[in-house]
Amino acid sequence: MGKFKEKFVPVQINQELCLRCERCLRACKAKAIYFEHGVRLVDYNKCRGCLNCVQVCPRNAIEVTSGLRVDQVVSIKIDHEICSMCKECLDDNGKFCPKNLFYKGKVKNKENEEIEGIRFKFREIAKCQGCLKCVDLCPENAIKPVKYKA
Repeated sequence: MGKFKEKFVPVQINQELCLRCERCLRACKAKAIYFEHGVRLVDYNKCRGCLNCVQVCPRNAIEVTSGLRVDQVVSIKIDHEICSMCKECLDDNGKFCPKNLFYKGKVKNKENEEIEGIRFKFREIAKCQGCLKCVDLCPENAIKPVKYKA
């Protein structure tokens, strides 16, 4: 009797929300995201499930589809247009973020210019406890969680 392998499908792209801004295309180190006849698609044979595409999508058009609990935090987005750089999130005493997952670095603004901004350590998302203290404590409401929804 043959063995069946479950196909890992980490993300799908909601075409109605996609702006075709190509941020996900540039963020995908595995080159798994591509255009075909004006439609954004994912090559699941190349996709490594890193979720960089989810992190950079400004419209949340890329949805996580497998391996997560409902309402699990899959990313934290920072709205750099309203962030005042108060640096509350950089406090390393754990009051703001118990795992110190925020740092200062280069970000791109609406005009695609590099500016100094607050970033989230997306590669360490597994450390995030989902407590959302960061959302509650941000004085500008610039921090938004991205949660997996079934």
